[in-house]
Amino acid sequence: MKYEIGDKILLLHSKEEGTVVDIINDNMVMVEIGKVTFPVYLDQIDFPYFHRFTTTPKNGNPPARKAGFDIKPEKKTDTFRMDKGVFLSVLPVFRVEGYEENIEQLKFHLANETNSAWKFHFQVYLNNQLELEMKNEIQPFANFYLSDLPFEALNDGPRIEFTFYPKEPDPKLAPSFQKTWKIKTKQIFQQLSDLQARRNATLSYLLFEKFPPKPEKSANDFDTSSIGKFAAGSNTTTTNKGVPEVPMTPKYELDLHIEQLTPDWKGMKNIEILAIQLNEFVRYLELAISHHQHTMFVIHGVGKGRLKDEIHMILKDNPDVEKFVNEYHPRYGFGATEIFFKHS
Repeated sequence: MKYEIGDKILLLHSKEEGTVVDIINDNMVMVEIGKVTFPVYLDQIDFPYFHRFTTTPKNGNPPARKAGFDIKPEKKTDTFRMDKGVFLSVLPVFRVEGYEENIEQLKFHLANETNSAWKFHFQVYLNNQLELEMKNEIQPFANFYLSDLPFEALNDGPRIEFTFYPKEPDPKLAPSFQKTWKIKTKQIFQQLSDLQARRNATLSYLLFEKFPPKPEKSANDFDTSSIGKFAAGSNTTTTNKGVPEVPMTPKYELDLHIEQLTPDWKGMKNIEILAIQLNEFVRYLELAISHHQHTMFVIHGVGKGRLKDEIHMILKDNPDVEKFVNEYHPRYGFGATEIFFKHS
């Protein structure tokens, strides 16, 4: 291999200098320029030293040195970058065997092409069993390495799930947004074949273009759109014209078991159930804050902890929450979280 991790390199087409941060295979390396990391082929880079010492002015003479007070300060140019969305980037890593190139593994990166930072929860399922889980955050216009997936794992029905949250609390945005990608073997084979024919490096999938806004809901509206567009099969509560709406009553004990929320829960997908539970929680959390409650118990059960983790994530970003605890309780065991609110 011509290059090693840590080597300084020069992009031939743009003359930008960067650093090798990973060796992908015999034909490709991962480089970092500024705060951006991306893969390149070896014929697209070179060592920068030859370029540095052979680049001369057109007249053949080195530039004259100026006194310090004669040097004009560099003009700062404000660059505006448009939001394009958040993408999942898939990089196939090839293994050369004789005259053939076979895909050995897939590298997953998260690409944030927006001006906002996001928290995210990343999960990989194989044969409907959780294989990998990660929680982290990604900065504006940055790339984040997620994980590798062996190519033979495509036979295990892989499913990738993302849940995104605004890093900074924003009352105009939904509390969270979920995206699921079930990898279809036949489709991914075709896409990788087309990728190799075009000599491109990565596949790119749009996760969201704009983070969904917080839905406008009245007292009796039941809306699951803030958790993503995956609860279309759930029921929506409506009121008859001429019948006054009954205002919601604050609860000091909120039970989020799905059988307590809707009679039509059987046959629902886990994602749909989670959407209903989280929206019910957000509704009564806002109601408790508006009524200046001091405390509230939220019963989420134990299970795998998915609902509890989502609730705690929302509470951490709420400025009206003083603290919350999930300790053993003689009535709920470890299946409930107690919330303490701030009051000015």
